[in-house]
Amino acid sequence: MVFLLGQEKRLVGVTRYCNYPPPAKELPKVGGIADPDIERIVAAAPDLVLCTTDGNPKEKVRALEEMGIPCFAVAPQDLSGIYAAIERIGALLGVPDDARREADVLRGRADRAARKVVNPVPSVLFAVSTSPIIAAGKGTFMDELLRLAGGKNAASPFSGRYPRLTAENLLAGKPDIVFIAAMAGVEKFSREVTRWREIPAFRDGEVVSLDGDLVTRPGPRMVTALEEVSRVLDAWRKRHRAAAAGEDRGKR
Repeated sequence: MVFLLGQEKRLVGVTRYCNYPPPAKELPKVGGIADPDIERIVAAAPDLVLCTTDGNPKEKVRALEEMGIPCFAVAPQDLSGIYAAIERIGALLGVPDDARREADVLRGRADRAARKVVNPVPSVLFAVSTSPIIAAGKGTFMDELLRLAGGKNAASPFSGRYPRLTAENLLAGKPDIVFIAAMAGVEKFSREVTRWREIPAFRDGEVVSLDGDLVTRPGPRMVTALEEVSRVLDAWRKRHRAAAAGEDRGKR
């Protein structure tokens, strides 16, 4: 978000996971999400520390604040939360107008990528792990992306935000499309899973890998993820309609 606002020159440190845009990888590292290095952060003498309530230990944040270092925590849970975080951080960095402008650009892109009324509605599974099979369920960013793109989340009937599924669950849910949030160790399903031809996505080759960072990190690129998901679902609908039209002609 800081790069989006053109304020990257003010960054004195990032986590070891900050890899986008590429220049972020060159900045000094101050630990990770769950294990920030307090000594390095203090040595960098920041005027403000941007934190997340979804991973940063509270005691570490409290320690920084007790040393007089201001901290601001964000943990957006949906696209609206991302826009709000951009605007709030922009205000803290003294560039509120830039922040509102960038947030509005993202809102416009998301509106154009969203599909209000579309048919047919594909059943879609978003896998964040392929062995074991763990899917994005209700209340996740990926669930919102699927809904906005005009799909139905195949994992929504299961409890929990990230339910663990079996091959039998996939057979019952019959997803038309499967997305894989590609990360290290999360690349493809085993043959024991994909051999089930009763699962449309595996039978028809509708398994799509997306950059795991795009779909799991709550930042501006989540809109890019929505655009990509919408593109895939639009292409599926086009193929589905063409096949249905061909079947109709064959019956005449």
